[in-house]
Amino acid sequence: MDTLIAFIPAIGWGFMPILAQLTKASPREQLMGTVIGAVLFALCLYSYSPVNFQVTPFIVSFVSGVFWSVGQLLQFQAFQKVSVSTAIPIICGLQLMGTTLFAALILGEWTTGYQIGIGSAALIFILSGILLTSYQGRSSGLSKPLPLQILVMLVCSGIALTLYVIINQIFHVSGLSVILPQSLGMLCSALLMNCKGGQKLHLVQVLRNLSTGLSWSVANLALFISNGLIGVTASFPISQASIAISCVGSILIFREKKSPGGWLRLLAGIMVIMVGVGLISLVKL
Repeated sequence: MDTLIAFIPAIGWGFMPILAQLTKASPREQLMGTVIGAVLFALCLYSYSPVNFQVTPFIVSFVSGVFWSVGQLLQFQAFQKVSVSTAIPIICGLQLMGTTLFAALILGEWTTGYQIGIGSAALIFILSGILLTSYQGRSSGLSKPLPLQILVMLVCSGIALTLYVIINQIFHVSGLSVILPQSLGMLCSALLMNCKGGQKLHLVQVLRNLSTGLSWSVANLALFISNGLIGVTASFPISQASIAISCVGSILIFREKKSPGGWLRLLAGIMVIMVGVGLISLVKL
């Protein structure tokens, strides 16, 4: 049962971008529906299990939600320009590299030669996986790198989503007390970005993305539970299987055309990233 719970984050985060794309909504509509779904889930959770909030953890969690909204909007915008199977490995890979480097350089978690060696190897594998998946197949079977504009968008998304994770680590904020203020930060920043965007949102499209928010929220809660059941070292690598689910699922559901070489690069990139994730878990042993 503990292992099954550990797979829930991978499933929830894996299908989240697919659910968003199925609605055919604009990126801002996808974001607004997602955060409203997350807030509703957090309110239901809070009503079932009330938490006593403290000022600093509340503010930190709120800011974490702001970073998430920025990164997620950029991610949804990237999906309009490239496929989910192309964007997700790059964004998730950059997030993995960012959180790993933060743990090593800022938190000082790499203190032995073993940790430095394994951690460095993990970063090399993750970077190699990102490079493999950042090439698109042409009809001729050749490859070309992604346009610079799209790469910048993906990198900025990865940085924002990295900050969403590490700000809680800096202030040692964790547990169920994170969920409600984090979702409120997501909502406030999403409202602000939509006001500045000046684009009219369609209520039906926003409501269709409530399921996207539910998928993200269930995965987020399951990771907290899994961390307590089997530990971060085991639950973290399992949750990152979401990369494979998103990539393969989007190709099959949206019938993305891939050349044999494209399939090979994608699957090889995912496998290399997952090897890096496995090595990261060894650093924490």
